[in-house]
Amino acid sequence: MTQQSAVLSIAFLAGIVVAAVLLGTATRKILPRTAMGIAALAIPIWVLYFASGQGRSLLGTKGFLSAMPEALWFGLTFGVFTAAFFLALGYIYGDAKRRQKPAWAWVIAAFLIPNFIGFILYSLFRGPLLGPCISCGKPIRGGEAFCSHCGYSQGSSYRTHHS
Repeated sequence: MTQQSAVLSIAFLAGIVVAAVLLGTATRKILPRTAMGIAALAIPIWVLYFASGQGRSLLGTKGFLSAMPEALWFGLTFGVFTAAFFLALGYIYGDAKRRQKPAWAWVIAAFLIPNFIGFILYSLFRGPLLGPCISCGKPIRGGEAFCSHCGYSQGSSYRTHHS
């Protein structure tokens, strides 16, 4: 086994381990498993690409060094940024669903609007986090005194259940 294939195997196995850990132990409160899986596989995929002959020749044509260590660093860097990007998209999807907003519309906007402006727009317009009414279960803003659907007093039930 050559040094190059050993390094590629180690990078690929490390990515598989990260994917298994993320998918196996992460609580799925906000991030979907798909986003975690894509993020975990992004690093070994980019490392494998830049370590391959095609990736190194691309680096050489762009004026970068095409030696193996530089190619591995490019792969690692691109992988980390790709992973962070897909984790951020996954967060937007999960958070929008949690806030009962159109999740796919926000994900597509964040993906297509350049320079992270889509992410910033989501942060500005995402709205308050809704919780269930104690009586009817319909979504209401946190801290509201009465449910806008059934009119039940949210504060009175808190006192009766916790006093």
